Amino acid sequence: MKKQNWIKGLASIFFLASLSVACSSETERKGDKVTDAYEDVVEAHQEGDTSEIREEQAKLDSARQEYREMANDPKKDNNNNNRNKNQ
Repeated sequence: MKKQNWIKGLASIFFLASLSVACSSETERKGDKVTDAYEDVVEAHQEGDTSEIREEQAKLDSARQEYREMANDPKKDNNNNNRNKNQ
């Protein structure tokens, strides 16, 4: 009986851990997009091309805004995951 309870407990922990990872995947992707955009801005600054800096900064601002919206609205994250699964 104790062994069965341990197995159920471990299975529950694994399920909850995997559920939390799956729910945050869209937010993580948005975070990665922000990181990539930031790296592009840094590269543009190093190259010194002002038009490229403006362009990359605009992309970074857009990515940050998308991330903030996603982070502030967890329901939006779940809706996007459901849409992606249905496509």
